[in-house]
Formats: sequence, structure tokens, C-alpha cells
Amino acid sequence: MPNKPKTPNLHDELNFARFGVISMHSRIDQQITSWQTEFTVNGRTFRIEAITPVGRPHGIDTDTLVSLETLFVANGCPEDNWVHTTAYEVRELMGLANNGENYHRLRQSIRRLYFTSILVGRKTTLTRSQKVAWDNVGVRFLDGLRYRDSEDDGELSTLDSDATLSIRLGEQLAASIRAGISQVLDGQLLYQLEQPPARALYRTMQAHRRQDDGTLLSELRVPLTEWRQATGLTADRSDLVRRALEAAHQELIANRYLESAVIEGRGKKAVAHYTFADVNAADPVLVVLLRQAGVAVTRATILASRYPDRVETALQFLASRQRTVGSVRNPGGLVADFLERPDKYEILQEVVSPESQLQERRQLLKQQKVAAEHLVQQQADAHLEQLRAASPTEQWVAQRSTLQLMLKKHLSAAQWQELEALAQRGDILAVDLSSSLIEATAKSCLSDRIEQLKRHLSPLLAFQ
Repeated sequence: MPNKPKTPNLHDELNFARFGVISMHSRIDQQITSWQTEFTVNGRTFRIEAITPVGRPHGIDTDTLVSLETLFVANGCPEDNWVHTTAYEVRELMGLANNGENYHRLRQSIRRLYFTSILVGRKTTLTRSQKVAWDNVGVRFLDGLRYRDSEDDGELSTLDSDATLSIRLGEQLAASIRAGISQVLDGQLLYQLEQPPARALYRTMQAHRRQDDGTLLSELRVPLTEWRQATGLTADRSDLVRRALEAAHQELIANRYLESAVIEGRGKKAVAHYTFADVNAADPVLVVLLRQAGVAVTRATILASRYPDRVETALQFLASRQRTVGSVRNPGGLVADFLERPDKYEILQEVVSPESQLQERRQLLKQQKVAAEHLVQQQADAHLEQLRAASPTEQWVAQRSTLQLMLKKHLSAAQWQELEALAQRGDILAVDLSSSLIEATAKSCLSDRIEQLKRHLSPLLAFQ
């Protein structure tokens, strides 16, 4: 996406991003018009059956779908699920050059998405039974399509750039976006990534690292056999999968999205291990305040991490606007736009003066922060209690990133492996360990707690 982005963020439905239907390949065998796959990533299992009469979606199809979803959100998520736009607007949002070839590529891309039908299965265990069953639902990217095209002298079908292009999103896709089951992709990063495979991999990776509570994993480990299917790679051999991923890995590292991308092991035992670049973690209290203002959870997390010093001003601006004009139709959108495009807004005088009013608003915001901190603590406590009821392995998976962040400078590789083995067996409970480390940090005795942990590990490892 070489052109300057028209929007800093792009919207993308989470479930469809995880299905792996759109292949990250730039080119694919279009004779394959149906396939079945089953894979598990980050504890979520998917069974996918797809029929693609004009070929499997791939390449720029990721950019096309994300652009259409973004336009759907920008138009207020209309109830009839239709997006009325032009090929010119979609191409601009995708960052493609304004030429006939790209209008042809966009036409082919939209048609691939329109003709694709998907059956998604979700694994479930029947009540009072050990039997595993699958709940299945048919979904589509697009349900309706109206466009005008033309043929040039070379008989290359291209979309009319200025004619109305009307696209109706699939019922489940639109309903899911409307319900907030979506992620906000970093538009600036997407436009910096030059190749479609890197953009497709970023979208897939971002969806799978997202936890149900909106937080993002700092690391993601996936068996390569599973990751191949999640990214839509069609090669069976691990060396070909590695080769297909390598260029995208390099781009994502170069653009500081990934800190490292390592494929460990060989053959069927190979594992893709991703460490995400350390961006400033969002203050959960600021996230709660933005959520209370109506900002979606993913976007609130991004905004809180990027503009922590301006969140208070943004909320004051919203309060001022509400007092001035009455109800604001989309308060979350106004706050987000204020943070992302400060030059558009003139700070009203009452936001900064008089001092007595400003002090009163600051006191109110302070009270809101206290309430938000209390809510965050309640949510964290409830989450820990829920995790304590989980199996040792599930606890380890959930707490591994936190533990690594606190322990990676203190434990050797062998000690870390020993800790992982003990935690997976249940000899050390990951939730209790992370809680004790956090408590030790607060009491300034973390080093003593770590030494105690080392003594708990096998004697040969404890003194490395």
C-alpha cells in the first residue's frame, strides 16, 4: 500500500480474520475450488469448509475486504448491510495506484469474495457426555453486488471508477461488526507494508493474538502445521511453508511490528514463535475511561497507548461539546477523532478556563479514574479466580507472557524450560506464581521471591 493512508485505522471483523479463508499467497492455484481444514490457534479450534467457484481469495483480497468493512463502519453500519461507494474510493482506501490494471484486480478480488461460501464449525462437548459435537453455520463475505465494468482494447474487464459500486456485506459479518466483534488495524503500518502477504499475515496474527478481554499477547506460539492452515498457505512441506512466511516476517520485523519471528524444530514438530515489538502498554484505567466514553475496546487500547497524555483533554472536550450542543450522536467516535486528528478541533475556551471550572472537571475526572481503577482491579481479580479453576496447562498458556516478562532476565533457558514443565504438570500453578511475583514487586522484594523460585526448581538448575 504505497499511497498515503486516508485513515489512520482500518476496521476488521475478528472471526472472519481468524478463519484463514483468504490465503496470504500472492498467487494460488485457481483450479482448486473447494477445500476443508481444521486448525487450532491460541486455544481456539476452527473447522472450515469453503467453496470458491472462481478461485480461493488471496493476495489483495485481504485489503479489499478490510476496506469494505472500514467503509461499512464509516457509514454508520447501515441496517440493510449495503455499502454504496465507488471503485475509486475503494482503490484509494486500499492504497493502489489509479490505473486500469488495478481496477481489473479490484474487480476480480470483489468477485472472488462474492462467490465464496463458507461453512464454519465450532467444537463443543455435549452436556453429560464425553462426546464431541460440532455446531456449524454457513457464512459469506458478501451477500449482494452491483457494479459497472467495461472492456478495454485488450479485453481486460475493469470496474468503472466513478460509477456507483454497491456491495452488501454478509449477514453474519455485518452483524458481528455492528456488535463490536472487530479489531482496529493500524492503517499506518498497513500502508508501510509493501507486499500483500505481509499485510495478510499482520491481519491474521493480530486477530489470533487478541484475547477475549481485548488484551494482546506479547508472544504467540503455534505449531507450524496449524499456522499453515490459519494463514491459508497451501504447501504441505515445512520448508516451503517457512519460505512462504520468511519475506513477510522480514517486513513485519523491519516495520517494528515483530521483535522476532523464529520457527523452531523441523518437520511436523516445527513451531512458529512470534515475539511482538514492545510498544508502550496501554494504561488499563485509561482504556476503561475511553470505553465508558463509547470507544470500542480494541480502539480504546490503541488510543490509550498512543496518546496517554491527551486522554484527559479529549474527555474534557467531549463533556464540553455535550454541554454546548446537547447529546453527541457518536461520543466514542468524537473522542477517538479528537485524539487522532487534533488539528481538526479548536479547543473551546471553557475546556481550559476558568480555573474553578477546570478544577471541578479535574476533580470529577479524578473520581472517574478511581472508579475505573476499582473496576480494573475487580476485573483482574475475577479473571484470576476464573483461571484458578482452569487446568495447569490452561493456566500456563494464559500466564506465560506475564511470567516471561517478569522472569526472562532472571532465569536461564534451562530454568525456564523446567518451570514450564512443572507448571504444565501442576507442581507450580502459574496463576499463583504470577500473583506472588506481582505482590513481591509491590513490596520491593521481587529478587527474594525469584531466588525462592529457583530453589524450587531442580537443584542442578537452581544454581546456573
